[in-house]
Amino acid sequence: MKNINYPTIIYKYRDWNNPYHKKILLSNELYLSSPKDFNDPFDCRIYKNFTILDSKEKIELFIENFCKKHGEYLIDENRDIESIKNDLRKSMSNLAEFQRAQEFAESKAMDENYGILSLTARWNSILMWSHYGNNHQGFCIGFNEEKMRNSGHFNNGGPVTYRNDFPEINPLTEEESLEVMFMQTHSKAKDWTYEKEYRLIKLFYPDIPTNDERKVFISDDLIEEVNLGLNISQENREQIVLECKRRNIPLFQLIKEPFKFELNRNKL
Repeated sequence: MKNINYPTIIYKYRDWNNPYHKKILLSNELYLSSPKDFNDPFDCRIYKNFTILDSKEKIELFIENFCKKHGEYLIDENRDIESIKNDLRKSMSNLAEFQRAQEFAESKAMDENYGILSLTARWNSILMWSHYGNNHQGFCIGFNEEKMRNSGHFNNGGPVTYRNDFPEINPLTEEESLEVMFMQTHSKAKDWTYEKEYRLIKLFYPDIPTNDERKVFISDDLIEEVNLGLNISQENREQIVLECKRRNIPLFQLIKEPFKFELNRNKL
């Protein structure tokens, strides 16, 4: 993608008490989530806006573009192009209903075929340590962004864009371009700006992956550092320190910045 300001290190907040979360350090195991598991109801729910096709001419242009784009596939499937055009005209006579049907189909496809790894450019977010790092009792692992993006495990990656306005996708523009797909997966409301989220995406289409197939195992050289939460238990701290020393992974302990609402860190 063009003109993207990539961070150097991307982070994942985890809870050492959760055996699945431990695997990110002990086994280099990452899990690519389905959009249906996200807590934001707008996340990956940015659809083509068919309601802007407010004239017969625009609808006809969309139908022509659709059949031109998918013509070869439709012919291979022994589908009659004129019948498909007539079916689309009938369906699009009620654009509101057509919009609902398309949104349902798009959501289903994304939930089934997309795998998303959500990370962040921040290791020192007070809120994210609370929400995702077991109330500052967990750990935060950092990965080399460039190596992750070019590892071959993912189709694309980049920072999330936070917006006040809801993105509009015109159905008359090129369908499913990389820019449109990226916008659908990397756009969120301004409310989430504090997360400075970064995402890596894998497209499994046409397959529907099992939970095991959503797992990715990375090489050691992609791990840059580990950060320990402010209130991590002594037992958990010792276990992580031992693992990082064994593998020569740089390790930091989070501390409070005196007289500020900020987190800092010391290298161990």
